[in-house]
Amino acid sequence: MQRKYEPMMKLKLKRVEKGLTQGELAKKIGVSQNALSMCELGVSFPKKKTLDKLADALECSIADLI
Repeated sequence: MQRKYEPMMKLKLKRVEKGLTQGELAKKIGVSQNALSMCELGVSFPKKKTLDKLADALECSIADLI
């Protein structure tokens, strides 16, 4: 698995700060845990719609995640 993007460490930090597992956050925004993991690792980058859902779920701005 090769990284294509910078790992989204801010996303992971926000998720952990909110006390959510990858599975819990993924379910909350309607994506698979694998998809969320790939974003956190930098293998893929979420679409704008998914970024919006992540920001809403984590009660922050998109800028806080990337």
